[in-house]
Amino acid sequence: MQPLNETQTALLELLSKALFQKQVNIPDTDWKALYREANVHKVFPCVFEVSKAYVEDEALLAKSAKFARHCVARTVAINYAHCELHRTLSAHHIPYMCFKGLASSLYYPQPELRTAGDVDFYVNPADFEACEAVLKENGYEWVEDGGKHVVYQKNGEFLELHRTLNGIPDNAVGKQIETDVFGDLVQTAVAHSDGQGTVMLPDTFHHGVILLLHTLSHMMKEGIGLRHLCDWAVFASSLSNEAFTALFETKLQSYGLWRFAQVLSLCAVCYLGAPKMAWQGEADVELLEKMMCDIIAAGNFGEKDADRKRQIKYVADRGTLAQSESSVLAQASRSISVKAKEQGISKGKVVYEYLKLLLSGKRKPDTAKTLETAAERKALYSEFHLFEINQ
Repeated sequence: MQPLNETQTALLELLSKALFQKQVNIPDTDWKALYREANVHKVFPCVFEVSKAYVEDEALLAKSAKFARHCVARTVAINYAHCELHRTLSAHHIPYMCFKGLASSLYYPQPELRTAGDVDFYVNPADFEACEAVLKENGYEWVEDGGKHVVYQKNGEFLELHRTLNGIPDNAVGKQIETDVFGDLVQTAVAHSDGQGTVMLPDTFHHGVILLLHTLSHMMKEGIGLRHLCDWAVFASSLSNEAFTALFETKLQSYGLWRFAQVLSLCAVCYLGAPKMAWQGEADVELLEKMMCDIIAAGNFGEKDADRKRQIKYVADRGTLAQSESSVLAQASRSISVKAKEQGISKGKVVYEYLKLLLSGKRKPDTAKTLETAAERKALYSEFHLFEINQ
């Protein structure tokens, strides 16, 4: 794995200032490169807000400020979609709970600066069919059934109605997680209200477990970016050592996730300036360096390295996942729509940029490199002892 360069180090310094108000000294840097890096990790608004004072290029500042406003406007629109969903389901007496994005943002110093993606929500299994009927009756367009969730779209925003979560193993530990997390997920939801409306969100325990499962699920696939680490960092740091230990230690040890929680938190301590707490244990500097290099190399959902998706079956010890042609096409169409909205460009521009890369040969597969990188990632992730209950 490639070591961090000066631009990436400066990016992490700025995130420590944005998230934990650390005093930083940013040397002369390539701000265009830094902003590109921040964007592929979906942390651009946070970084731009604390970097403005260091940038002397007025044209770059103006262009970046416009993009930051676009990102915030997208987040506001997605947050409104959460509130609209609440009004729809509440009017039909369907209990639900939204998780991940909006719930994570509330732990940030400035929630609106966390880049949002879509709406993830869950209803009790007994209400699933009724929920789908209500969605269709109220203008939500069915997009695809991904197995663990069904995707809908309304007013250009995507919503995922979940049956379960990715990242849960198919064994006794997984069954225990299903029981503990989903048994009372909706019943324990708490209401959050702001100027846009009300949303039902997970309580502290459920949010923490969901964050870990979501993070490790993407880590074992295409990889995680800085936004995943930031989400965990601000959440874990919001609890005292005693509170975190009392709420999570026994459960996470029984799931085989305690070590993973420790490593993620220590990575945030080392690279983002998060406060050090006793429950995290001692830092393995070499392991944390490998972890951060892996995060930086991936970008958000593997955006920096298209080869990551080819590595999945080698990293996770499984064959290629079977997908129907219609599912692949639906996911591709959705990815193009999301990318266009995030960047504020047309769908045609997204397709053009992808084809340009394809035709230039930059996406030509290198099987030897795929296997080498997959082996490095697999060795790294084995250090986390995921779902091993004798931690």
